[in-house]
Amino acid sequence: MKIALVAWGYIPEPPLSHSVLTVIKEYKNFLEKIGHQVDILNEKDVNEVIEYINHNNYDFVHLHAYSFVSEFNRRLKQKYCFTCHDGYLFKTDKWNEEFREAYQHYFNAPGIIALSHLTKDFFLKSGYSGYISVQVNGIDTQKVNFQTQGNNKAICLGWIQPRKQQKLLAKIIDGKIAIDFVGPIDDPDFVEGTTTKHLGVWSLEEVYSRLTNYSCLVLISEGEVAPLVVLEAMAAGLCIVVSESASANLHHKEFIRVLPDNILSDTTPEAQKIVTDTISEMIDKNQYYRQNIVEYVRENFDLSLLVYKYNDIIHQFINLHS
Repeated sequence: MKIALVAWGYIPEPPLSHSVLTVIKEYKNFLEKIGHQVDILNEKDVNEVIEYINHNNYDFVHLHAYSFVSEFNRRLKQKYCFTCHDGYLFKTDKWNEEFREAYQHYFNAPGIIALSHLTKDFFLKSGYSGYISVQVNGIDTQKVNFQTQGNNKAICLGWIQPRKQQKLLAKIIDGKIAIDFVGPIDDPDFVEGTTTKHLGVWSLEEVYSRLTNYSCLVLISEGEVAPLVVLEAMAAGLCIVVSESASANLHHKEFIRVLPDNILSDTTPEAQKIVTDTISEMIDKNQYYRQNIVEYVRENFDLSLLVYKYNDIIHQFINLHS
């Protein structure tokens, strides 16, 4: 089967990477292992992408670029599925004008592949009536280095930006917990402290190699859909402290702790103590759970298993429109 996976023209400059491109590239790898031919189309010009697809007879097209939906609906000659990755999908009061304009066209997309049941329910409750299924994000766990002992430190990995609230996290826990921040700084208000250090930017290879040195990943973001970094951290053996927004698809486990989205912006001493105590607790627990964490992510999120569910979705959608 001939498959096109469509991004939005994001060309990272080394050493940056982007989680959506990482997911797309891994799906290409695993789909090809089970016999499909897969092309990744990553161009900024939607007209160029549509023209290419219309002339190359794909069996299945999966769009990951929310701003392309309107033109795909209007001009693509075949049916396609769309996945929305926008972190503020559930927070309508925080939508920018570009996303608000694009969103109205999602309801005319022939198919939606949701990244969680929450996402599926959101679209259905909003009035979507086309084909919809759930395919959770996955990871090739074999690529992630795992060692049995962490360094009793926490890490906050990813773009440093207001949505992810790293500046508030650093301020609250500085002097209490050692936590390293890794990622491009896109928030001018982020400030290092005595125990909250920014280590720069890691390439994807460095992420896969170095994450296992830590004991706990912290991602208390006010807007996420299904963050890949959480799976990467668990594949490396880390305990997880995440906000409710960042907890999609996770189960209730001793090594996963979910906090309210607004706990960092809640400036009460009680809220700050909860954040500090939770991270400290998960760092301490990590030594007892590292093997369990890796087994959990391999059983639930490894792409070597998830690719078959995705393959079923492809066939369902094609059969529906044949």
